[in-house]
Amino acid sequence: MSKAVAAIKAEIAKKQAEVDALKKALAALGGSSAASGRGNRKPRSEAQKKKISAALKKAWAERKKAEKKAG
Repeated sequence: MSKAVAAIKAEIAKKQAEVDALKKALAALGGSSAASGRGNRKPRSEAQKKKISAALKKAWAERKKAEKKAG
């Protein structure tokens, strides 16, 4: 392997290590999307929760009915 190729590969490895270190620092600060999770959502009212729950129950019932009919 030529010296140029070896130098480029070494530089790539060095930069990759820097990127990994920066990603870890970002995650530690809570700036990463994976680290932040769902903490930025607004709380839902009871009425909204009930409406969502009813819609999900209806969808689940329809899916169960369709599965029974098919199987």
